[in-house]
This record gives sequence, C-alpha cells and structure tokens, in this order.
Amino acid sequence: MPMDNPLDSFNAEALSNNLMGPAVLETEWRLRAEKELNETQENYLIEMQTLKTLVINDTNLQVPNVDEFLLRFLRARKFNSKKAFQMLQRYLLMKLKCPELFACPLPSECERTFELQAQYMLPSRDQWGRRVYIMRVDNFDSSKVSIDDIFRTNILALEQVVREPETQIAGLVVILDMAGLSLQHAKFFTPYYAKRMVELVQETFPLRFKGFHVVNEPFYFDAIMTVLKPFLKDKIKKRIYLHGNDITALHAFVSSDILPMEYGGTDGTFDNKSWYMNLLANEGYFKDLRNYGYNTENNEEAKK
Repeated sequence: MPMDNPLDSFNAEALSNNLMGPAVLETEWRLRAEKELNETQENYLIEMQTLKTLVINDTNLQVPNVDEFLLRFLRARKFNSKKAFQMLQRYLLMKLKCPELFACPLPSECERTFELQAQYMLPSRDQWGRRVYIMRVDNFDSSKVSIDDIFRTNILALEQVVREPETQIAGLVVILDMAGLSLQHAKFFTPYYAKRMVELVQETFPLRFKGFHVVNEPFYFDAIMTVLKPFLKDKIKKRIYLHGNDITALHAFVSSDILPMEYGGTDGTFDNKSWYMNLLANEGYFKDLRNYGYNTENNEEAKK
C-alpha cells in the first residue's frame, strides 16, 4: 500500500514514524489544550506512542496510520492512552455491530435528508470556541426519510467536525428544536434509539459534548426524558437544559450573533446548503473512512 496516502492503515512499521508532537496550534488553543486536556509536549509523545503500540498489537484493527486520527481519541480522553484505546475499540465496534445507524454515509447519499433543512452545523463557533449543531424535529418528515437516515446524517456531521483540532479541544453544543413534535416523531425516542444515542455521546464518539439545549419542547417532554434518564450519566444530565419557548434563555449559553434568525440570532436564516456543499467537497475523505474498522474474518469476538 503506497505510503503517500495520509489514510494508510497501521502496520508493524508504524512505531518507527517520527513523533514530532501535536500539530502547531495558535497559542490560545495550545494553552487551552494543556489546561483542559493535559496536552503537553511530553504527554503527547508518551501517550501517542503508547496508543500506537496498543493499536498495532490489536491485529484485528485497521485504522489510518496518521497521528491526526488517533489524536481525536487522546483529546476525548484527556491524554489517557488506555482510555483512548478503549474508546477507539468501541467506536469501531459500534460501526461493525450496528451499521444501519453508525456507519458514516457519503454526503452524496444524504441529499434527500439535507433537503429537509432539519440539521445544520453552524458556520461560526460560540463564545467558548465550540461548534454548534441544530436539529429541528418538525422537519423530520418520515414519509421522505427514515429515522436511520437521520441518525446516519448526524454521524456524518460528527465525523466532519471531529477532524477540526479546535473542536476536539472545545467540543460541541447541540440545540434540539422540539417544535411540532408529534406521534410520527415518537419513534426517535424509543428505548432502542435512546440507548444508541446515549452510547454515542457518552462512551463511543471521540468528541466532547458540552451541552444539549432543548427549545420549544411540549409539556409532555418530561415523558421523553423519563426514557432517556436511565441511560444517562450524571455529567451528561447536568449538561441538558430545557428552555421551552424562551429563546432568550438560550442566548446565555450560545451567543445570538452566531445563531440563525429563527433562534433570535443575527447570522442569517437557517439554511444548510453551504454546509452540505462543503461535505460534498470532502466526499473522498468519507470514502476512505469506509476502509477502516475491524477485520471480522479474524475477530470472532467482534462478530458477536
């Protein structure tokens, strides 16, 4: 396999690669990574080396042979290489065991979903440098796309932003607009899908989920939370905020100058077209992601 491809998989020679430390970050981000994630030059060299060794020793794994891929797991686990490796294993196993939800689709396969204007990764970061992702339940038209389609498009969104060093450090905020919630949306919150969503957020995807802001929720949303709560850790429970119809309450957490007008903001209207065009421009990256995972022919445990 030619080595000029930045997504070549790990092999026995991977440890001979020079470990030059983390990619150059602006001073503000570098200091923040050190303070919040224990990302010092010394820790980088030690923990990246250890993580690479763990990956190489698991001969059933096939992952990109680049520091940038592994770094997202180290940052998600504050430079604890053992925990980062466990997260990497869970990340790949979820794609193997439940591909109908967790396998990352190609952007070109998601056109109908994006046309619903139900999901949008805002172009600007909030006041704490976090990415902001908005989902509008009322726009999830079950006659046009399935819940699995919606779920996979969320995976695509996460796979896009986790490539950004700043997002790996600052994390992601999710805004869930529950306006128009009806019986056709009830299946989104069944125990099966609720458990999968919680697994994704808490243990599996290498991203720091810093807040979940629910707006325009109906009075019976408490029943939905009853389904979710048994699966939630206390840390995540404390990051869920219910704002009702008070959009100004949301602005205390996400600055209005990056929000669309529909949410009391000043940054244009809710329109995911430019975001979708950007995803399409990176189609090759998402194609390459499909080459990596568990070698199931040699791993009976992974098949279970």
